[in-house]
Amino acid sequence: MTDYPLVKQLPCANVVRIVGSENSLCPNAASSVCKGCFLVQYCSRECQVAHWSSHKSDCKSPLTKKTWKPSWEVEKRLPSFITTNGPPIGMIPYGAEKYLWGNVPAFDVLDHKRNEGVDLPEDLHLLFAASGDIRNVVKSLSGLPELYGGECGIVINDRDFDIVARNAILLLTALHFEPSEATHIMLHIWYSALIPERVFRSLQDQILPLIHNVCAKIRGRPLTSLQSKTWTYGTRSLRLVLQRAMWDRLPSYLMVPDDLSIVQAREVMVSTTLAPERKDYLERALYTRPPSWRVCNTKFRKDGVLLPFGSSRRDFDTPNPTFYQAKGVWPMKDSADPLEGWPIEEVIQKAPLAKHDIYGSLFMYIQDILLAFCRQIGRHKAFFELFHVDALELPDMVKQRSTATMFFDRIEVSNIGDRGYLGPQATLSTFGPLLKRKSQNPHATLLTLFLNAIQEVSSPIDQVSSFKSEMDQLSKYLPASPAIIQNSDTNSADFLRHNDARFLFRDFDKLFQRFHLECHFEEIGKAAGLKVKPNNTIVEPWPMRLKKNATQDEFNNLLASGHNGSERYVEWESLT
Repeated sequence: MTDYPLVKQLPCANVVRIVGSENSLCPNAASSVCKGCFLVQYCSRECQVAHWSSHKSDCKSPLTKKTWKPSWEVEKRLPSFITTNGPPIGMIPYGAEKYLWGNVPAFDVLDHKRNEGVDLPEDLHLLFAASGDIRNVVKSLSGLPELYGGECGIVINDRDFDIVARNAILLLTALHFEPSEATHIMLHIWYSALIPERVFRSLQDQILPLIHNVCAKIRGRPLTSLQSKTWTYGTRSLRLVLQRAMWDRLPSYLMVPDDLSIVQAREVMVSTTLAPERKDYLERALYTRPPSWRVCNTKFRKDGVLLPFGSSRRDFDTPNPTFYQAKGVWPMKDSADPLEGWPIEEVIQKAPLAKHDIYGSLFMYIQDILLAFCRQIGRHKAFFELFHVDALELPDMVKQRSTATMFFDRIEVSNIGDRGYLGPQATLSTFGPLLKRKSQNPHATLLTLFLNAIQEVSSPIDQVSSFKSEMDQLSKYLPASPAIIQNSDTNSADFLRHNDARFLFRDFDKLFQRFHLECHFEEIGKAAGLKVKPNNTIVEPWPMRLKKNATQDEFNNLLASGHNGSERYVEWESLT
């Protein structure tokens, strides 16, 4: 029996139960919910009463009130993001510029039901050229047909070594441990700043020696020489290709620095996630969220552990070394949020009785999809290859060092096609030649994401000309007060929220067509042997944009999500 039982029903939130003279967690499953907040569950009225003194501050938090206002408004002062001689400025990023968590929802790059159907190729090859975390890998492989009997080769690359190291550890965990144990370890290594010591020991005992063995064998070879290692588990394998210098760094991701205590680790995290100088920025963001989400988000920023709201954090006593590689530095921006990396509508469907516990819903969702992923790769012939190179170098690296085919059924490149990165032309010319031709797979697709296109081509004239239309549509979901209409207080939280929400109703199609023409999609596609698919068959062109006649909940969720609906996917297919 595993030491890591999965959470199928939320535990009783009474974590301060006294048995004799000892504090003891209530071991019972929770079948009732606190009706004051719907954030926690209990096994009995007795436990709820016993826990009230601890729970009261959360249940009655001002953040849970619809009347809550950010402190700058209560204190009648200028917020720190407003200049005295200019208009409100945007939400300036704060913190380290790493993306260890995905910032757009995961999707299944295969979506075989709408594409190949039962005719999936006998040898299926997927390329994630700038993967970030492995959420799209997990989402895609967990959706494979159970009866698929072919081989699946997955090539994953990123230029950030922190990301590659974490991905390698996550995949080794998925292959090495049985599914339920792997699920528990992966979830917390991926998302929790503090982890249970037993999780840390499992990795040190089982995974770290695998890496140390490689380092010992290649010691003395040139630091920049490429060294590869394949770990095989039955019909599954993971091949990791790194420079020797990177192999030497890899063990540190499973070793807590000697001078880093749990208190220091938490201080490093909250110095970014709850930085005092960012209070107004944080409260501006919280004001766009449902009241209960504000409490959940604040708790996650404080303890950094992805768990249901009422679950005990007592066992989470060890800093997660994959987050603490730079001394005294939290590796992500203060806006980084695990919720951004998964489809919110699917997450909400996993809500327990404590339906307002949004991170509890996320915990249950990720637990389920990781378990499905681990079970699926146990059934299939899955071959993973990880690289750490710039995307422009990847085709040559695959050709020289990969055991996989040079042609892929799906190529997912994230948003490196944005003009601030490689741009559309370089992206297509680099990866177009790697896509299978129609004769090999008529459904083969190269997927590009444009996160910044709308902002890049939008002009002040566009913003003025669309103002009335946006206001009319917004009024159906967020009616404007007289003060907002008259612009009598442009520093108020309501005005700022209203101003931010207007963007959700911009005519993105018109603006993206301008981007399409500026970038000469037809010409650069043809030069790369590609063309834009007339209709997306894998991911919606605008997956986060509000649909026509969207519900109030759909509007609220988008406004709270950190996305703005302008995220645009373009799917490309081979010309021949």
